Amino acid sequence: MKKAILLLILFAFVSVKSQNIFKDDFTLYTSGAELSGQGLWSNSPIAPNVGIGACLPVTSGSTCSGTKIVDQNVFFANYGSSTKSMEIGPLRDGVAHIINPMVVGGDLYIGLVLNLATAPDESGLPVDFLRVINSDPTQVTFRLIVKNGGFGYKIGIRKGASSNPTAYGDNLYNFNENVLVIVKYSHLDGADDDIVKLYVNPDYASGEPASAVATAATGFDQSGAIDRVAFRLNYNTIPSMPTGFAGLVSASTTWEGLSFLPLATNEFQTAPVTVAALVNNHNLSIRSTSVMNQLDFEIHALSGVLVENRKINLPLGNSNLAIDTKLSTGTYIVTFKTTTGEKFNQKIIIP
Repeated sequence: MKKAILLLILFAFVSVKSQNIFKDDFTLYTSGAELSGQGLWSNSPIAPNVGIGACLPVTSGSTCSGTKIVDQNVFFANYGSSTKSMEIGPLRDGVAHIINPMVVGGDLYIGLVLNLATAPDESGLPVDFLRVINSDPTQVTFRLIVKNGGFGYKIGIRKGASSNPTAYGDNLYNFNENVLVIVKYSHLDGADDDIVKLYVNPDYASGEPASAVATAATGFDQSGAIDRVAFRLNYNTIPSMPTGFAGLVSASTTWEGLSFLPLATNEFQTAPVTVAALVNNHNLSIRSTSVMNQLDFEIHALSGVLVENRKINLPLGNSNLAIDTKLSTGTYIVTFKTTTGEKFNQKIIIP
């Protein structure tokens, strides 16, 4: 019988300072194919309840298509690089990625690299092309919007409802260039006082800047349990939407956790738990520098299908973790989640 071997690539529990929720550079996805159904992206508004629906009814003579993965390089210094991106444009499906664990307090950071070719004019009434949504699909926590500024485009944010004002930064950004965008949502203790902040092209390695490019605080706190980030591309009014590409999408509870770059050596050595080596004969070899009890252990296929889910304990030192499910050739996402909500993902490959 053929022995299945899974190669575990750079699997590391990062230190408490870097609490990433998910990172997606699209590199393992199929170019030319729809993003929905690859990884944990979906355009379905029902189970697993992460999408915001396929295209809205389109105007006469227009057609709707699925958002596709393309071979478009994106890069930003000290943040990450990738050879693949996703399309940005109108008349495409509203594809979304789950935020798990859901964020119910504290700070949430969303990072991505944009490379836009066009942006809507004021006359086109620009609408949001990216939104972060809570567990009530009718409630939008915050939105990302761009508009043409003449010799480039401006980036803005809006808190909550579509009727709330958009706060734009003053700077113009060049079309067809990579732009790093980071949005921070902060839950505060009072009623309707949460704040959204926008950072564009920061010196990422220097940490969170003291001042944001734009700040939005007007409107109700529609935070609840934030559970998805959605590219809302299903709007059917072409002049209201930008076109181009987006990549290196990341969600984290810390600024440091957004980066796609490997940890520096000194940071890696201080990590409380590291997982490395090979999986063979349905056993995952783990090396732990601390005891970790009651971890949620999951394996997802790239299609998003959950193939294994159970509680595990990790002892100090080396151990083997049996995998109950027989995995066929392909790529899978392994997830470990602690009782405090820290979550760590990595891809494994069965050749």
